[in-house]
Amino acid sequence: MENFYVKPLWNKKVKHLSGGEKRIVEILLVVHSDAKFILLDEPFNGVSPLMKDYITEYIKEMKLNKGFIITDHDYENVIKVADTISFLKDGYLKELKDNNQLVELGYLTKSTYDVVFKGE
Repeated sequence: MENFYVKPLWNKKVKHLSGGEKRIVEILLVVHSDAKFILLDEPFNGVSPLMKDYITEYIKEMKLNKGFIITDHDYENVIKVADTISFLKDGYLKELKDNNQLVELGYLTKSTYDVVFKGE
């Protein structure tokens, strides 16, 4: 309840929260549950870039105490927090050893990969 992002929401009714505000409250509630493993489905969807950075850093901090499984198309933020990356397509799950496999598997184009991972 003392969280910097939650404090301003204390006196708001849920119906008055923005989608991003609801999302951060949902994520924080789940992360602070007693569960040893947390499944987050698209935690970066619908939140501002500032909140994406906050969620990324928060997951990095909390993963020292619990496991996380994250499913998201926002691969850049997932890669920032992940210890292991798996690619799921057509019922086939493949652990990626290198980010360039995202191109090999058809998830990213070579030009997108070069911009994202090589800064070209």
